[in-house]
Amino acid sequence: MVSNPQASPTHMTGGAAVAQSLVAHGVDTVFGIPGAHNLALYDALCDLPSVRHIVARHEQGAAFMADGYARASGKVGICLTTSGPAALNAVTSLGTAYSDSSPVFCIASQIPLDAIGLEKGFLHECHDQLGCLRPVTSWCKRAETVKAIPDLMREAFVRMQSGRPRPTALEIPCDVLDSSDDVTIPNAGEIIRPKPDAASVKRAIDVLRSARRPVIWAGGGGVSSGADKELLQLAERLQAPVFTTVLGRGAIPDDHPLAAGANVLYPPARDYVAGCDAMLAVGTRFTQEESDNWKLRLPPSLVHVEIDANEIDRNYPATVGVVGDARESLQLINDGLIDTDSSSICDDRAAELATLKKRIIEECRERAPDGVKLVETLRAALPRETIVVSDLTVAAYWCRRLLDYYEPRTNVYPWGFCTLGFGVPAAIGAKAARPDRPVVVICGDGGFLFNAQELAVAVQFDLPIIVLLFNDGAYGVLRQQQQVLYGRTNAADLANPDFVALAKAFYANAQRVTTIDALGPAISTALKSGRTTVIEAVFDVPWQAMEPSADIYAPKGAPS
Repeated sequence: MVSNPQASPTHMTGGAAVAQSLVAHGVDTVFGIPGAHNLALYDALCDLPSVRHIVARHEQGAAFMADGYARASGKVGICLTTSGPAALNAVTSLGTAYSDSSPVFCIASQIPLDAIGLEKGFLHECHDQLGCLRPVTSWCKRAETVKAIPDLMREAFVRMQSGRPRPTALEIPCDVLDSSDDVTIPNAGEIIRPKPDAASVKRAIDVLRSARRPVIWAGGGGVSSGADKELLQLAERLQAPVFTTVLGRGAIPDDHPLAAGANVLYPPARDYVAGCDAMLAVGTRFTQEESDNWKLRLPPSLVHVEIDANEIDRNYPATVGVVGDARESLQLINDGLIDTDSSSICDDRAAELATLKKRIIEECRERAPDGVKLVETLRAALPRETIVVSDLTVAAYWCRRLLDYYEPRTNVYPWGFCTLGFGVPAAIGAKAARPDRPVVVICGDGGFLFNAQELAVAVQFDLPIIVLLFNDGAYGVLRQQQQVLYGRTNAADLANPDFVALAKAFYANAQRVTTIDALGPAISTALKSGRTTVIEAVFDVPWQAMEPSADIYAPKGAPS
């Protein structure tokens, strides 16, 4: 990659070259933990008051914070680790970001350059540390000289933002960080979003123009691209209901008459989608859970807009595949359909959708009224602009489908990797990115204790989050799955601490509620306090109907 010099060379350490490169890319917040091998970088950060460093209590937490920051802001999230166990502690979080296409940049130190691979017993030595990072990143390199650092940093940022946004990692040996040389810091590289092929766009327009009952399925790629305005314009132009994936929540306001929510797997919605004649799928991979093990029946014509060419035809054959940035692709499709513009929403399809959504809610309410009541309670208590961060717990499973979202980047969910312990640190990152927004975590007792120590970070850095901690004394999802599959349970029950006392030990506010009715007022009180608050909810959250298909979780041939 060719450098674009910003200034004449300056003598600096490798640590300073990293820090100055972060500034050149507009970074104002980083998450990490100092260690013996990356102290040169931390010393350089002392001279950069424009870069806020948030020190985590575990590297997994630091990388989850960077991920939450990236998802809530649309910017790159930065995680700093030292070598060996610290770098490997971040791998789970990077895997989560990789699975959900989130741009997280991990900058890890290493043992001295000449010792790598010799297994001589250096402190923090890891056999093939770079190889450990490779499966959870789209790009990872080692900087072997001080001069190499700026261009490698630049390349990492470009790769994360030019195509499908996925994590990158740069490994820098400690002696390179400590060494000095004359270094030129280049300007940030040009971000190039893939442009769709004109011929495929035309074919897509032809399919959509001829459709009489089109439907749209919007995934996380549309949110990453910032395509919400273009999506809404196209939906209104086509009079097409918009379903979303879990990661696509907020791509269209859920109170819009054409918003169908993430409800495509509920039986009435399956029938509705199958009765349409064309689907426009935007930024979605048709993954196992979103398609019910690929049993979801799609309309006969499928236009698939996707930034990653490898995803076209991977799980469902496309009538037309459009490879390109979602926003630009939708702009071009909109332009091609401009003569079909409507002055108002078509009453019949909006009415159809209203009936469909009401039927889904009523069927869920009939099977598990308290599940729907929980969702309705949360929606009434939370301000419209709230960022909701989920961990893996039954309450979050209810909300990922049925809770209304109104803006992009207000739903932060560990979807593909399904990583326990994501919620609290990711919420801290989201709050760092959007201090103007309320940030609420939905987690269970099991997942909370994976990273409960990061409450100290929220308090120390005045990043107030509200933690809704649903305590059922178990890994509740697993306990239910075991009961359904085998009629008994094993290793699912937990002996928990006093969560209210634990939260207060971190100098957070805390209270316990024992009914759904008490939850809304508790949230209101927490919002008014402006402090990090843990609300322990000790009441049953029903399992039934929380997901439209039990087959998603059951092994092939198992009862559901």
